[in-house]
Amino acid sequence: MLKRKSDERGFTLIEVIVTLVLVGFTTVLAGMFIVYIANGYIFAKMNANTLQKAQLAMARLETEFRGITSVTSATSSQITYTRTQIATAGGSVPVTVFLSGNTLQINVNNTGNNILTDSVSSGGFSLQYCNYNPVSGNQVCGTDWPATGARVIINITLTLTGANGIGSTFTSSIVPRNL
Repeated sequence: MLKRKSDERGFTLIEVIVTLVLVGFTTVLAGMFIVYIANGYIFAKMNANTLQKAQLAMARLETEFRGITSVTSATSSQITYTRTQIATAGGSVPVTVFLSGNTLQINVNNTGNNILTDSVSSGGFSLQYCNYNPVSGNQVCGTDWPATGARVIINITLTLTGANGIGSTFTSSIVPRNL
């Protein structure tokens, strides 16, 4: 008669299958978590890029608008003006800032258009000109250049399209020094 040993060791087929299912499930969850983290990183990086573009464009516009000496024409989406020559003492140069498609451009001294920033949302660049009376504190704003002799504030609004098509709006108010 054959005697069976009761202390045989090993795994049954059911145990192996359950283990493989649990390992597979854990792997899928870990993979989904890694993809989620990677997407968050990409989203943050794209938004940081959008923020940097907007900051550079707004800094340039602020510098340009502070130096305005006279305005030739001004609308809600374009301004043509003269400012003092930055590189040399004295003299003035004509400058035009305008939106072309989704690109904000600047033309200094009729030397050709330079891109300030791209990814501007549709209707994402606007200028507003305000007459400010420091005595009364009244401020009257519009899209046309105010009458001469008034203290002027230029409000800039810039909206850039960032990650996942989400728009980010940046605003600034500038008081030209030389008007």
